[in-house]
Amino acid sequence: MTPNPLSHAIKFITLVGITALFHGSLYAKVGFLSETKITDKAMFFDGNKLSFKQTNNPPNPNGYDYIFGNALSPHGDCIKVYKHFVFMTWYRGGIEDRHVMLSRLNTQTGVLKTIEFPHRHTGFKGKWWLGESHNTIAVGISPKNDTIHLLYDMHRNGNVAAFADDYLRYSYSIEGAATVTDEEFTLKQFVNSKAGHYKHLEFAGIGDIETTQLLTYPAFFIGADGNLFMKMRFGYSANGKMLFARYDGKQWHGYHDFNRTMASEHGSEHNWGLYGDFKYTGGKFRIGFQRRSKNNADKYQYQNGIYYAYSNDPTGVTSWKTAKGEDLALPVSQADLIKIVEPGDWVKTTKKDQVSIVHGFDFVVTDAGDEHFVSQIQDKEFNVIKNLHTYRKAGNKNFTTVEYTGGNQLYTSGNNVYVIGLIDGRVNIVKTPGGTSQFTQMYQHQTGPKFDKGVVRVFDGKVYFYLKQQAGSGDKRALYLQVFELD
Repeated sequence: MTPNPLSHAIKFITLVGITALFHGSLYAKVGFLSETKITDKAMFFDGNKLSFKQTNNPPNPNGYDYIFGNALSPHGDCIKVYKHFVFMTWYRGGIEDRHVMLSRLNTQTGVLKTIEFPHRHTGFKGKWWLGESHNTIAVGISPKNDTIHLLYDMHRNGNVAAFADDYLRYSYSIEGAATVTDEEFTLKQFVNSKAGHYKHLEFAGIGDIETTQLLTYPAFFIGADGNLFMKMRFGYSANGKMLFARYDGKQWHGYHDFNRTMASEHGSEHNWGLYGDFKYTGGKFRIGFQRRSKNNADKYQYQNGIYYAYSNDPTGVTSWKTAKGEDLALPVSQADLIKIVEPGDWVKTTKKDQVSIVHGFDFVVTDAGDEHFVSQIQDKEFNVIKNLHTYRKAGNKNFTTVEYTGGNQLYTSGNNVYVIGLIDGRVNIVKTPGGTSQFTQMYQHQTGPKFDKGVVRVFDGKVYFYLKQQAGSGDKRALYLQVFELD
């Protein structure tokens, strides 16, 4: 997702710094390292955006119609950096193709190798001619045995009769596949299924098929001791839960629920779902989210609040705490126990459904333990949009919330916090020291292609930005990887 641009004032002030960058100034360590074109055939939905009521339409001969958003590559958990390799997932276009693809860039040899998988994007509720932007391709690498794990094309597939034997799209490799030579990086590195399509209907070690059938938003992250975690949402927007599982190099352990569905039956006034993320950041397993309540009478059209908790258990199973350090029992049914701030208090309207909070939420924690959150709120009655930065320096008791002009995707490296996104179609890097809100623009790229969508990974002091080119026509677009050095 693309953070909002900095204000024109800040952009003007920092032009001097940007110009000096190219003359070896104070910011000489921040800058562009490389650019690699991944493909010019990434699937793109160039047709009409349709409502749910139009989904029975036949294929549009003039374009690739879609539900939700028009770009599925890059999107979601689609890029990982492991050792000297960069892994990127994408769907190959156009509408008649739709294959799942995995590319690996060897940064030592410069060789890009791509694997085509048999699976093809199945579209909205099985209607292949309707693009479905929830159905991302997540990639994870296990440091314990160098296996590659892919989860893709999943949005409560168990609700679709045609997917009775195709509800989980999970592919995994043999041991060592992540680091094989360029020549050996082929489909043969992956474990085939009985059906011959490299898709497996269960996670080894997890027998909860009813849950597996209804998972959405797959993603992976690395925790302590080289454990690979898989995270997903189960259920619906206003009655869903976040869950995770752990891969120890031999099998999966889980599922572990953070919160309950049907919370109103367990002490909550209303059922609720959550929009946010699990992360292993700042040395701990954490969750940050905004709540979507089933309360249809308040001023919030969708989400409200910022809710946050962390675990002192490296596996995330036990020892959960509130932001105040109080014990927290899982699964959570009363979200107010972990609420840290209400963005809705920053706007004037009190009318029903006039506060819209659907974009711009993210959080990170620095190595030192400084906690940072960003959120965006819209007052529909008075036509006001505010971006907020909520933060707490390690050791402090209270959070501080201020308005700021930065973007909505946070990253951390060491004890700094970065906003990394696009301004005028090119990569922009902004930084604040951990535990502060002193954002300063460090770099603005000024040459090469322009982009309108990207996904970032920060690894070992470098920014890996996986980008979709803005220009193009038809149902295919070009994807690039740009790499930048941080300070």
